[in-house]
Amino acid sequence: MIAFPAIAAIVALICSAIVGWDALKRPWPERVTWSLAFLVFALAAGAEVLGSVTGWTPTLARVYYLAGAVLVVGLLALGEIYLLFGARAPSFLPGIALLIVALAITTVWSAPVDSASLATQGWDAIERGPFLIGLAASINAGGTLVLAGGALYSAWRLRDAGDARQRAAGCLFIALGAIVVATGGTLTRFGLREYLYLAMSVGIVLIFAGVMLTRRRIARQETSSAFPGGPVAEIKELSRKARLIPLPARPAYNGMIENGDAGIEFIIGNLLPLGELEIRVACLRWSATSIEGDALTRAQATQVWALRHVLPENAKARFDCLPLTVQAQLAELYFDVWSSRTWTSKEVLQA
Repeated sequence: MIAFPAIAAIVALICSAIVGWDALKRPWPERVTWSLAFLVFALAAGAEVLGSVTGWTPTLARVYYLAGAVLVVGLLALGEIYLLFGARAPSFLPGIALLIVALAITTVWSAPVDSASLATQGWDAIERGPFLIGLAASINAGGTLVLAGGALYSAWRLRDAGDARQRAAGCLFIALGAIVVATGGTLTRFGLREYLYLAMSVGIVLIFAGVMLTRRRIARQETSSAFPGGPVAEIKELSRKARLIPLPARPAYNGMIENGDAGIEFIIGNLLPLGELEIRVACLRWSATSIEGDALTRAQATQVWALRHVLPENAKARFDCLPLTVQAQLAELYFDVWSSRTWTSKEVLQA
């Protein structure tokens, strides 16, 4: 029956395209990894369809086994690790993942295929030695444990965070999807191969729904994390982190500030030399508006450009290196709080 794998391939391609589009806009590791995982699953399902329609070949059998039976669960688990650890994920993780992928490709492609049973057995005609069986079992068992366990842990951690219940629900969907995918693999061991892709499709849809729900309703920023204690707890946590960051040496801005503007002097002398995280904390303490997402309003963009215009040339480079949201907070504080004179809207537009 080719209906189930065909549906599974289409569903996985749609999931890969949607997550991949998000990854193009913001290439966070978990998005890139999950998009690749859905694409790999679509490749396996497509190989099943092609093999059933045109006849199995050794290449199709190996493609299916490599993508569907060995790699896909591991890639989904890798995305979960990146979601859990974020910027704290070990730097060697991509190297380890590439090493495992290379090992899997080499092992699967060197496995002999029983040509006599290929037409009737399909991908099951691959002669799997102890190493290949152990590799596939380890990746699938470990991946399922990481995927389901990590998602359940995230859901438990977010259980009391009222503003993060959507993400907690997403984690539960990921965990449930991982269990369903694992169940699909178990069905083949009981001779119910025709239901493999039905279970796998349901599992992939559940995982995809979880991925969508775990996306923050605003773009992820260092100062936009969900804290059960609200903004006060958030500022305290950022302040704690900021104290761990050594202060860089203050660069010299030639000591000349145009028109002796105290606000510009304060920004250049006290804020621009700091690290990005410390600038965020300072802006929050100085009552800067918390900006949702990564896009500015027209008014915010106007203020940012106006502040950049009045900064000395040797301070603009540092200002340009900051995220737009931080630039907007500095601009708001300058025009509303720190400036030595009151700016009209027309003057801001003309600056």
